[in-house]
Amino acid sequence: MPRKKLKKVLPTHEKIKEQKFLKIFGNFLHKRELWSLSRRKVVGGVLIGIFVACLPMPFQMILSTFLAIYFSVNLPISFALIFISNPFTMPPLFYFEYKLGNLILGAADAVEFNFDSMYDNFDQIALSLWTGALVLGVFSSIVCAIFVNYFWIISVRKERKR
Repeated sequence: MPRKKLKKVLPTHEKIKEQKFLKIFGNFLHKRELWSLSRRKVVGGVLIGIFVACLPMPFQMILSTFLAIYFSVNLPISFALIFISNPFTMPPLFYFEYKLGNLILGAADAVEFNFDSMYDNFDQIALSLWTGALVLGVFSSIVCAIFVNYFWIISVRKERKR
């Protein structure tokens, strides 16, 4: 069952409570729903984590945490999934998002890889990048949430048959 596997991997509520750097969130982190391993809470965490991972912005961890608290979904899952975008995956991810944004907007490539060109065309680059990021984030988070939901249901059914 997915719940048992997740409990082995995820930190306990008590360990999280001990972290001093999480004090900025106050008592919000102590809500039980944020640590629930129900299917709906985990799928919600997947939606938020994947979506935020696609956004070209700093401090994705803070945004992911605030969204998980606001929508009351599984916080560790949403937090862990933002690390899909890391220093190794960001360049190809952002390039793909930029190209996708250009395709959606019907814009030509505004980039020659030099600082003058990037500075002169910053508004077009940012618009294409954010358009692609939002479309990719929504699409990929929905697809991942559907897969997690489906495999969770299949896993529970197999467990019940035993």
